[in-house]
Amino acid sequence: MTATMSRDDLLKSRIPKRSTLVRPEHPTAFILQEGDFLQITDVQSKQVATMVAFSQHDPDERVSTAHTRSGNNSLVLINEMAIFSNRHNPMLVLLEDTCGRHDILYPACDAQTYITDYGIEDHANCKDGLHAVLRHHKIRKDDIPDPINWFMNVGLRQRGRFEVREPLTERGDYVLLRATMDLIVAIAACPQDQNAANAFRPTDIQVRVYS
Repeated sequence: MTATMSRDDLLKSRIPKRSTLVRPEHPTAFILQEGDFLQITDVQSKQVATMVAFSQHDPDERVSTAHTRSGNNSLVLINEMAIFSNRHNPMLVLLEDTCGRHDILYPACDAQTYITDYGIEDHANCKDGLHAVLRHHKIRKDDIPDPINWFMNVGLRQRGRFEVREPLTERGDYVLLRATMDLIVAIAACPQDQNAANAFRPTDIQVRVYS
């Protein structure tokens, strides 16, 4: 690899073994082998990609935002940081990031969120969507952990209050990760349209997997 060539440039010369356009309300789940590269791209801009991951060999080991914060001693993710499991094992490593702002504080939106916050019943949500694509892996809804919210922009105001802001992504911004264990991964294009999380207009996420 030359000093001016990114991993993304190298991957562009390869054919992905998986390429999925993830639409709001239609998450995807897939197997990621140790050493595989995972690229998550914001297709149109200002869209959150909600990601959870489980050990392929023992789904009781799952992504943990708390362990990710403590393992990196940070509230934010930057290049070369690991994403840790609830057993404090690295699951993925962030290799490239063209956005620089992601969230590891918020849970996945769920049906009750829309009822409580907005008075809307039966709204599409990340929790139900992720469960729908993970059920055949025998993962229960209550087993789904707090996610990595790629591209989500959460600010901290005075007295520690959260403020959900529009993502900073532009069209084509991406993160690139490498799996450090065999994983089951699920990703949703968050369907939140009641606050600024997706600029009030959910759009698509592109997911590519490379060997």
